[in-house]
Amino acid sequence: MKKIFYYMLLSLSVVVGNTACSEDDENADHTAPGQVTNVRFTPNYGGGYFLYDIPEDDDFLYVRADYIVDSGEKVSKTCSTYGDTLFIEGFGQVKEYEVKLYSVDRDENVSAPVIQWVTPLEANMNMVAKTVKVRPGFSALIAEWTNELRQTVDVFVRLDDGEKVSEKVLSSNSEDGFFMIENLQNKDYTISTYVKDQYGNVSAVQDCGVIHPLEDAPLDKTPWTFLANQYLYGSHWDYDSDQDPEKQTPFPEYMGSFTNDSLKNAPESEFEGRIQKFWDGITYQKNPENWNIFNTGEYGYPYSYFIDLGRTVRGSRVRYHQRTTDAYGNENVQTFQLWISDDSDPADGITGWELVSTYKIVKPADQYEADLEAEAGHEFILYPKETKYTKPFRYLRFKALNGFTERMVSVGSEITLYGLEGE
Repeated sequence: MKKIFYYMLLSLSVVVGNTACSEDDENADHTAPGQVTNVRFTPNYGGGYFLYDIPEDDDFLYVRADYIVDSGEKVSKTCSTYGDTLFIEGFGQVKEYEVKLYSVDRDENVSAPVIQWVTPLEANMNMVAKTVKVRPGFSALIAEWTNELRQTVDVFVRLDDGEKVSEKVLSSNSEDGFFMIENLQNKDYTISTYVKDQYGNVSAVQDCGVIHPLEDAPLDKTPWTFLANQYLYGSHWDYDSDQDPEKQTPFPEYMGSFTNDSLKNAPESEFEGRIQKFWDGITYQKNPENWNIFNTGEYGYPYSYFIDLGRTVRGSRVRYHQRTTDAYGNENVQTFQLWISDDSDPADGITGWELVSTYKIVKPADQYEADLEAEAGHEFILYPKETKYTKPFRYLRFKALNGFTERMVSVGSEITLYGLEGE
């Protein structure tokens, strides 16, 4: 009896199950929604947008546009029931393209297509390509361009040195693009550029001619010395004002410049740091920790350190190392300036200070890249907007404007100048 009862239940469940599936199929909506109507197209750069009236179907869900871009890739764009504007993009030429507009309902039924032939405006990658300029850098080339639409593009720079051809590429959506190709030799390079967008469209190749990078190298820091306060004022220093050199000051008529924001050094030595470590060629290490840093103590911002390079040089670039413990934070400097003086007769003090530029350390969004940059040092061209050496100078002022935090204590590990020896 038990066995017979079991089979009867099993059979019954199968019948009920089949009946339920059959009822679902019968109740499903297989009716396609109506088409969009009153379609209008407005062209834009590499695409455009459609305006239309949606169908009156209660279960209408969205409109879909299907089209083929120049690479042969099929692209689909959608707009929900709450919108009446559908944007399309990815066209690489100013010509007619076929676009099919479909209405789709909640059961994924699709209407017959409404076929539109559209002609976009010039593609953004072509507009960007026309703005790409390449100029010589220091042992480098610098590519710059404008991307007003801020669409992601890949900018390619092709280099031919007569022996081999190589390409460098940078992907960017910045409005003002900047790309430095470093570690180049002191010789001629034939340069060309082109731009590619995310849909595979490629601009025409632009010939940039022959460009020769400017020569520079790290400057020897062995002759560098700390330029103490009394040397900044020379004969205007009041050595009799106090027996303690740390408490001596310039003569009263020169006290107006003896401030943290002018001709005055931050403490030469504080806690574990001293300023001479700033140019000793040894960067801060964490494991084991070598404490190779300068430390201002509770001095605050802004502050300055003055350095005698020991001879005349012409500068091109600077590389700055943070303390990599708490990089991009804590007591590290974020923004600084470099000033130079070519005073050839400093008997009455070092004068003729000239601001080179202001430099800000910006943390890369990717943490791995941020760590690599902090370890390698942050490099800046001394004149960011143009490729040129400084005037010949001997005296350097490092002025820190602010840190990554509001802490009064400030630290740094190493500074390196690049350029040419002599005048």
